[in-house]
Order: sequence, then C-alpha cells, then structure tokens
Amino acid sequence: MEQTKKESPIRGAADFLSTFLTALIVMIAILLVGGRLIGIHLFNVESGSMTPVYPVNALVIVKETDPEKIEEGDVITYVMNEEGTLVTHRVISIDESQRAFTTKGDANNVEDAAPALWGNLVGKVLFGVPGVGLVFARLTAAENRVLMIGIIVVLLLLSLIWDLTKKKPDRRKRRKERSHE
Repeated sequence: MEQTKKESPIRGAADFLSTFLTALIVMIAILLVGGRLIGIHLFNVESGSMTPVYPVNALVIVKETDPEKIEEGDVITYVMNEEGTLVTHRVISIDESQRAFTTKGDANNVEDAAPALWGNLVGKVLFGVPGVGLVFARLTAAENRVLMIGIIVVLLLLSLIWDLTKKKPDRRKRRKERSHE
C-alpha cells in the first residue's frame, strides 16, 4: 500500500503567502510604473474640501486629460502655485478665452480665489478610494523610496529562496513510485 506524504498546513500557508506577496508586489509595481506610462497618477487627499465625495486620506486616481476635454462638473487635479501645491476640486465654470477653470471644493461655501490655468492641469479624477491615500502617500514619499525599494527586493528574494528550497521528491523516487503503481 502506497502512502503519500502530505504537506504540512504551515508549509502550505507559507507557500501561499510567498506566492501572494510576490504577485502583489509585481502587480503594484506594474500599476505604478505602467500607470505613469499611460498618464495615470495617484494622489492622497489631504484636506476635507472635497468631502464627502473624496474625504481626507482618500486615494484619487487621476488621468492626464487635454484641458479642452474638461467639462463643468468634472473633478480635476491641478498645480495651484509655484511651490507645486496640488489641488483636487470640481470645475464650476470654464473660461476658454482665458484658458482657465473656476473651481470649488464640494465642501467649500465659495469658489477658489484664483482660477486654475489650463497649463497647470494634471488631469481629471477618475475615481477615489477612501482611507487608502495616506498609506500610499507614506509608501511612495521621496524620503521612503530607498527603504521601500529595499523591502520589495528583500521580499522578492525571500520568496524566490523559499520557492527554490521547497522539498520536492527527487526524480528517482518519483520514478520508483510510478513503477510500483
């Protein structure tokens, strides 16, 4: 009677975790790099001016868009000033002759003091994910970049080492088992 050696539940869970982490890291890298290549940007909402649609710490996904394609009611992200401050607000009117948008935060009582110039447009908000923005902002902050790349490399190496060191029956043993069947 042939007995098959069962894999321990811990080993199975570790295998799953290794594969899951590797797939997750690869998918995130593809999204971040691939997204940039096709004009997708991710930003953290840092103020309550767009509440309740995009609350504080929502992650907004912004697609680079031609200013002429922006319509009243669209939510856009633009560079507000020379310091590079980004703002995500709703377009309430468009002045094509001045090539500018009048914007307003949904939670604000008045429109923004200065118009958003077409040349400062980053893009149109496609959608937002509440509660994810702060984590994303911390993970992608310039001061954490080297650390995050190091963690990704270590996790990928650990996953690779785990997969390479899994105990597999050697070929002779498998052939012998097949011949007894």
